[in-house]
Amino acid sequence: MERHWFLYKNCTSLEIKKFVSISDNKIVKSVLIDDINMIKSLMERIEKIPTNGEMMISFGAKAEQINLSFTCEKRIQKIEIYQKRFKTPSTGFNIGNSELESGLYQDIDALLFPDFNKITLKVEDLELPFHGFSVTYKGGESIDGAPSTSSFTKNKFLIKEKNKKEQIVEIISGQLPPQPMKIEVNGSQIIILTYQTKKLTRLYPNYFEIIK
Repeated sequence: MERHWFLYKNCTSLEIKKFVSISDNKIVKSVLIDDINMIKSLMERIEKIPTNGEMMISFGAKAEQINLSFTCEKRIQKIEIYQKRFKTPSTGFNIGNSELESGLYQDIDALLFPDFNKITLKVEDLELPFHGFSVTYKGGESIDGAPSTSSFTKNKFLIKEKNKKEQIVEIISGQLPPQPMKIEVNGSQIIILTYQTKKLTRLYPNYFEIIK
């Protein structure tokens, strides 16, 4: 029998919830995403995971649980994650921890618990709280400079400090890769990376990272 991760594809919101444990449904943290392009991208990544997980796993009472609730055509479609493993439509789990599943889990964790040195998806208009400030990706704008110059992309980030001071940071990418952007926040310096991490892991074009 053919199984599918999603029966409905026109999805307009995604709520990510992390619970205390599999036996305690108190919500530790939740994130609501309404960036339709990002929701579609996450769904496409999930759909690449095999749907017929043949391995059954018994989890203890303290096992981790995260739910992804997609709102699609006024219906809720739920994906369950236990101990970093995706419960498949066959109600089982795939053998081994694939790069697909581990990559998705890392992206979800970074959205739930933003922090320095975490590679983070560019989710438009999602405010991510850091230590004493927040970062919101405000989207990218493609600008065609022809015929005098080449085209380039301008990405915007909104930084809100604890004293309610706000600043818009614009990072340009074009013929040259975007450079690290140094910003003063709450009297200290932070750096926004959008091209690659210090360890040369690629970030462009879908991720960013905040470092000190």
